[in-house]
Amino acid sequence: MTTTDAAPAARPTLLVVHVTSALDPSGPELVTRTERPCRALGELDHVAVVSGSLLSPALLASGLLDEADVLVLADAADPDLLPVLEARRRRQRLTVYEIGTHLFAPPRGSRTAARARDLLTRGMPPHLARHADGVQLATPALGARFGFLNARRAVFPSQLWDAPAVAKPRTHAPGRVVIGWGGSLAHEADLRAVTPALRGVLERHPEVDVALMGEPGLRDVARDLPPERVTLSPTGPPGAYEQFLGGLDIGLAPLLPTDSNRCRGDARYLEYAAHGVLAVCADLEPYRAAVRPGHTGFLFRDAAELETVLERALAEPALRAATTLAAAREVGETRLQRRHIGDRLAFYLATATQLGLPVAPRAAPDPLAGLAEAPAFAGSRYVALGAGPTETLLRAGLDERRAGRLAEARRCFTEARRASPRAYMPELLLGETEEDPKLSIEALERATELNPRSCLAPYLLGVRLGYAGVADEAAAALQRATAIAPSFGAPQERLGELAEAAGHVEQACQLYEEAALQNSAFALPVARLANLALAGGRVDKAVGLLEQSLEGDPDLWLTNFVVGRAYLEQRRFHQARVHLQRALEDAEDRPAVLAVLAKAEIGVGDLDAARGALEEARRT
Repeated sequence: MTTTDAAPAARPTLLVVHVTSALDPSGPELVTRTERPCRALGELDHVAVVSGSLLSPALLASGLLDEADVLVLADAADPDLLPVLEARRRRQRLTVYEIGTHLFAPPRGSRTAARARDLLTRGMPPHLARHADGVQLATPALGARFGFLNARRAVFPSQLWDAPAVAKPRTHAPGRVVIGWGGSLAHEADLRAVTPALRGVLERHPEVDVALMGEPGLRDVARDLPPERVTLSPTGPPGAYEQFLGGLDIGLAPLLPTDSNRCRGDARYLEYAAHGVLAVCADLEPYRAAVRPGHTGFLFRDAAELETVLERALAEPALRAATTLAAAREVGETRLQRRHIGDRLAFYLATATQLGLPVAPRAAPDPLAGLAEAPAFAGSRYVALGAGPTETLLRAGLDERRAGRLAEARRCFTEARRASPRAYMPELLLGETEEDPKLSIEALERATELNPRSCLAPYLLGVRLGYAGVADEAAAALQRATAIAPSFGAPQERLGELAEAAGHVEQACQLYEEAALQNSAFALPVARLANLALAGGRVDKAVGLLEQSLEGDPDLWLTNFVVGRAYLEQRRFHQARVHLQRALEDAEDRPAVLAVLAKAEIGVGDLDAARGALEEARRT
């Protein structure tokens, strides 16, 4: 072969694959936490980036999960990533887990709320974070709360993509002042807390209007405000939100002091600053570092203080203009994604060096070749998977299932199966959703065949077979799941349940202990061990197990319920009451918790509270 006939040398490339959760495939932070950093990484020399979830058939078929030099798991809760982590460890490939939101305290009504209530998916993010080579977090507050999960960690706040443009005139009528907020129903409580302040301002200032963007249900939040001076725009694409921001003079960022809110990022402040909107933000962790009161925005602690801040902003338009200008200048100088993306790459390379992993650009065929989607952004070697027909159908099915429309969910999953007959995820989701036991089992069996490395498919198959009364086949499926991913823990716990139901208590205890040892973030086997210890009169052992479980997840209702019962046995009535009241906040079995709480109230001498608990238990 002559020189002219030779194929061109492969370009040295560092491949980064960014995986979002298949259980929560979309969300408001998708752009700031996935698209922007991936796009910026793809602009760096010798770096290529792919993002997607397990819903994307191309991601699984390409082998990129195994071969990527750096795999970033962004808030993922998929058990099928456990075998991937083990394979990557054998291949000496770097894996980093990203924590972008509070793992255990999502806002009520949010997409991740159901995930946090399910014991299996609740414990999977911290479990994956522990098994990863490092952890990256979205805020310092998340680092303070979950940094214990991994010694190798870094904080990467959300950033803007473009510098703020020259301030444009507001799109509303001259002489009007518009105060606004945009968000989902998951944050309606935050908005509701500041409506008294808005009502007072509207009463005194006829020139002021209120603009909201979100679901129709937000209209109820604003029912105490004059309807003729409140507009509610439906949630739309990013362009619609930018247009909405262009009509605001003052933007609100209210947050109640919840665990979830304290761990949020300051993206809302960045959006306001970038669009020339005066940011008036809650005086909580997300905004304290970014907002300098009177210089780049304002902070408020409660509705009364908000009213004072708004009065000042309305009375001093020159201050309002100077503050928004200063905020735009500051975020344009300090909060652009391209200027910070090198920190991420440096963290990956430093972590790999610390672990002795060979992460460096290497000559290889183009890792983006063969993917169905083309790079979506000029100048960046970044491919965003997820826009294909299969992913679209699976997302729609997940939304329908979340809304309780199971027949429509099954239709979506069935269509996705037709679109990608070799993909296992349509079968897995169909098997989870199908109410007919026979059809469910058939779908899960196909899922196990299509993806032999899936541990979730045989686990769910074992659960369904157990419900069908086929104990031997159920045990075989669960043992297969255990062999694929021993650290999963859930198959061992379910095998323990089968053993306990058959009267083999000692074997059940061994299986529960193995499950808890393999996956300390999975609370169910610990709770079952504690229940067995209580039944056997070993209260001290039960308390020891439960107190250790509470260290990692102090708010889980089940653990608080069982430890409350244990403290009651020890006549530690005050402690029992504290934990039982905590369990009551999210209890799936409120009558059971209330009945035990009544005993604790009697123990501390509060007979009225005991009667109230029993009456509520009877009504529930």
